[in-house]
Amino acid sequence: MTNANTIAVDALVRNAPVSPALFGINIPANQKVKHYAGFPQDHAFQDYVPSLDVDYVFEASVRQATLMWFNLPMGQSLWLSGPTGCGKSSIIEQVANRFNWPVMKVTAFPEMDISTQIGGLRITTDPMTGDTKTVFVHGPLAMAYKYGMVYLLDEYDQLESSCANAFNTVLEGGNLIIPETNEVIKKHENFRFVATANSIGQGDTTGMYGGVKMQNTANLDRYMFVNTTYMAPDVEKKIIAKYIPDDLIASKFVQVANKIRKQFVGTEISPDDVNAMNASRLSVTCSTRSLKAWVSRFAIMHHAKMPNAIITSFDFHIGNRAPADEKKALHTIVESVFGDLAS
Repeated sequence: MTNANTIAVDALVRNAPVSPALFGINIPANQKVKHYAGFPQDHAFQDYVPSLDVDYVFEASVRQATLMWFNLPMGQSLWLSGPTGCGKSSIIEQVANRFNWPVMKVTAFPEMDISTQIGGLRITTDPMTGDTKTVFVHGPLAMAYKYGMVYLLDEYDQLESSCANAFNTVLEGGNLIIPETNEVIKKHENFRFVATANSIGQGDTTGMYGGVKMQNTANLDRYMFVNTTYMAPDVEKKIIAKYIPDDLIASKFVQVANKIRKQFVGTEISPDDVNAMNASRLSVTCSTRSLKAWVSRFAIMHHAKMPNAIITSFDFHIGNRAPADEKKALHTIVESVFGDLAS
């Protein structure tokens, strides 16, 4: 936790012009464009700005909705839902990077206590004198609320609804009271609250996410909802092509990834398959991050002329985290797509 007592409330000023082109928006030549408002470089919370992913490609509809919310939240928080590994957190981090907007990213868990996010008393030692004293140290939520950062709460639907309801005061923009110091933190105009989840708050309707909890309707009423999914194959292929220049091979990597994803979410399993017990959902998926890691590892192994480079590199990043029966099914997918190249 960072002690914010010595930092001015207006330390973050949103007055730096940000071109829409930074978000992958095509701008016709000679056309005047209204810039977004971002934050200047080297501000007091620069360390909390997410790193740039040079390979990241914004999906148009999600980008449009997310940018609209960042610029005009209209008093609501943002809920991003979608399957595991589809890039829910990444869209927020990469938008924030372009804005130079600091982010407090936290992963939720069932019994999460909001007090841990607000802060607590800590014993500190003066490095010069050795004297100790007790001070209140602000937590990530209090920091974001006070100074106008993004508070990104991953896996929000893992929270018990009673725990999630504790965030309602913040979600509705009320004052955040620090009992230990009687400090009253007012919502900064640049504060943004983002929840990412596999569900839309109605519990697990897919059978894939056992830890997902149903959330309270009053809590959900405070969000703008955006549904996300895996990257389009043609877009993902452009990313993979940076690592594998062979167009055909790059397409095969993306094809494998999408077959795994479809079997993970159950969209490529027919009722006949299920009844015959010939197919079942996979418990692992292939995110774009995993795909890039697999492709990069393969490129190294292939260059070194190592045997079975496709399957071995696949196992390093995807196959080895699957149960034995699923690993065989995953290998079958890889072999069916790559054919003789897989051996």
